[in-house]
Amino acid sequence: MNYKTLTLTLLLGLGAMQAQAEMTMNHEGHDMSQMEGMTLAEAGDMTMTRGIITRLDEANGKVGIRHEAIANLKMPPMTMVFRVADPALLKDLKLGDAVRFHAENPAGKLTVTAIQRG
Repeated sequence: MNYKTLTLTLLLGLGAMQAQAEMTMNHEGHDMSQMEGMTLAEAGDMTMTRGIITRLDEANGKVGIRHEAIANLKMPPMTMVFRVADPALLKDLKLGDAVRFHAENPAGKLTVTAIQRG
């Protein structure tokens, strides 16, 4: 094999590897249901949304939040009630608290999966 053929083969191989790496890194549209029950540290960088607690219903596992736009759900700012993945998430919160939260929409049920004061 001569140097020109070897160089061309290597360049084509590197280009194919780069294309594969770019496709591997694109996570848009992936089903994230396997992340259920993970902590924020385990899940990595989740989109957090700012809001204010307007209602707490620990007994039924629900929280009302006046929130800014929720990017991952493509939802405009509004006030609404969410289910919580775990009622223990509401333990140290009170009405009027400023929070940062992450919400998902599993099976069509808007659910807060992480929440923290802030």
